[in-house]
Amino acid sequence: MKLVKLTILEKFRSLTKVNGKDLVVNFREDEPNESWKEFHPYCFAGLNGSGKSNVLEALANIFYHLECCTLNSEYSDYLKSDAFQKSKSDPIAYELEYYIIPKDSEKQSIYDYVNVIIRKEKNEDPKIKIKAQDQEEDAKFHELNESIRTFLPELVIGYSSGENEILSLPFIKSRLLQLDEYYYHLKNIGKIELTYDLNKKPESSLVYMDYHMSQSILLSNFLLQDDETLEPLKNQLDIDKLDSFRLVINNHELYHKSDDLDIGYLLPLVKETVDKLRKCSTTNYIEKKDNDNNDFEYLDFCLNKDTKEAFIKHFETPIRLFKAFQVLSLLNLRVIDKDLKNEIYTSDSLYAMYKIPSYKEREHIFHFNLFKIKKNNCEDKMLLKAFSDGEHQFLHTMGICLMLQDKSTLFLLDEPETHFNPEWRSEFVSLLKESLGKSGVNHLMRDIIITSHSPFIISDCYPDKVIVFEKNSQPQNASDLNIETFGTSVNLLTNKIFKRKNTIGNYSLSKITEFRNRGLKGESPSKLIEEINSELGDSIEKIILIKEISQIEKRQN
Repeated sequence: MKLVKLTILEKFRSLTKVNGKDLVVNFREDEPNESWKEFHPYCFAGLNGSGKSNVLEALANIFYHLECCTLNSEYSDYLKSDAFQKSKSDPIAYELEYYIIPKDSEKQSIYDYVNVIIRKEKNEDPKIKIKAQDQEEDAKFHELNESIRTFLPELVIGYSSGENEILSLPFIKSRLLQLDEYYYHLKNIGKIELTYDLNKKPESSLVYMDYHMSQSILLSNFLLQDDETLEPLKNQLDIDKLDSFRLVINNHELYHKSDDLDIGYLLPLVKETVDKLRKCSTTNYIEKKDNDNNDFEYLDFCLNKDTKEAFIKHFETPIRLFKAFQVLSLLNLRVIDKDLKNEIYTSDSLYAMYKIPSYKEREHIFHFNLFKIKKNNCEDKMLLKAFSDGEHQFLHTMGICLMLQDKSTLFLLDEPETHFNPEWRSEFVSLLKESLGKSGVNHLMRDIIITSHSPFIISDCYPDKVIVFEKNSQPQNASDLNIETFGTSVNLLTNKIFKRKNTIGNYSLSKITEFRNRGLKGESPSKLIEEINSELGDSIEKIILIKEISQIEKRQN
C-alpha cells in the first residue's frame, strides 16, 4: 500500500486544528508510477511532543477500528455488545487516503493499484470510496462490510523502542479480538461447519513486535530461510548459527468462573500445528507438573540440516511458521477474564497494558525455553535472553522484513533505533533496505513510517519523504521547507530540523563559556589554551574558542 494523505477532522491527542484548518499529513501527491517500485521510507522528524508518534497512533487506531467494523460480529461478544459502535472511534473524525493493490490481484504492478478513501465524521459510521485507475466516473462513498477487507492492508506492523502504550493499545485490543475468534471456533467445533485455517489466521492485520515476537521472528527466519537471506541478521548480530531451543506446551483447561465459558481444553484447533512441531522436533516428552491434570509437553530441537528440512516440509514459509507461533502465543492471554477484557476494549488509557496480569510459567499455554545461539569466534552458546536491547531491537525490525515477501504492509516504527549504537544508527535505513531486498519484497506493496530524532536516519531519506513536525504547526515536507536531507551532514540536520546549533552538550558548552569569560577578564591566554586543550576534546566550539583567546593574546602583544 502507499499512503496519500491523512486529515484529522477533530482533535486527537496533540493533533488539532492549526489556525482554524484541519491538520493534514501529506505523504505523496503523485499517482502510481515506476518510482513507487523503489525503496523510500518516510521519516517523521521533530522535537518531543510535536505529534510524530500521535500520527502513528492515529493510523493504528484507524485500522483497528476498520478491522472491528469488517470482522464477523459473531466472533466476539464485544463486537455484538453496545460497547462497540461503528460510529465511535478514536480519532473520532478523519479522512485517510491511500493506494493499495487488492489481495486478490495477481499482477502486482502499478496498474493494479486502486485508490481508497476512508472518511469518518463525528458520531457517524466510517464510509469507504474505492476507485480503480481506469475508472472514469467518480466513485461514491458506501458503508463498510466484510467484502472491503481486500482493500485494507494485510499487515499493520507496530513497534516502539520504549513503553509507548498509546501505540501498543490498538494492537493489544486486536490480539483480544483474535482470542475471541479462537474461542468462537473452539466452542462451535462439530456444531456448525467452520474451519480455522492457520495459514489464514489470525485474520487480524495488526501485529505488534515485542520481546516474545523477537523469538518467533528469529526462529521463523533461521529455520526456513537460506543463508543468503539471513546475511543481514547473521552479519550484524555476529551469529554463527541457531544451536537449539525448546517449546513448552501446556494443555490447560479454560474455566473462568466469572465468564460464561465452558470450553474445556484449548488446543484442539491447533492440533495439526502441534503435530507438525512434534514431527520437526529432535525429541519430545510429556510430564505432569501439578494436580490439575494439565499435561506439560516438551519439544526439544537441535538445529541441523534434517531439522530445517522437516520445518520446510511442514511449514513451507517463514510467515506460516510465524503465524503458527502467533496463534499459540495468543492462547497465553487466557488469563484475562471477561471483565478485564471488556475494560481494555473500551479503554483509551495510556496505562491499559499494566492491567494485564503477569502469570507464572506453569500457567503458560505456550512458551520458548533454552533458546541457544552460537556467535562467531565464541565457543560457548548464548541464550537469546542475554542479547542486548539493541540486538533485540535489530531482530524485531530487520527480522520481520525478511519474512514479508508480497504482503501489503504498513510499518509504523516509533524510534526503532533508540538502543542502537552510532554505527547501526547510521546504517539503519540501508540495513532495512537490504533486509526487505533479501525477502524478495515488492516495494509496491508497502509503506514504512519511521519516527526518529536521529539525523543519521534523516540523512538517508529524501526530502520529499521527510515530514517535519512542530508544535502548533502543520506538518511539512522537508522539500517544501527547502531543507535538503539526503546525504546532508548530521550537524547541519541537527541545526535545521531540531534547531540545535551547538555540536556539543550543554555542560561542556558551559565550560567553554567559562573559559571565554576568564579570557576576557585578563587571564593568561597561553595558560588558558593549555588548560582548554587538557580539558576539552575536539569540537567546532573549541576551535572557535581558541581562536578568540589567541586574538586576545595578539592584542596584548
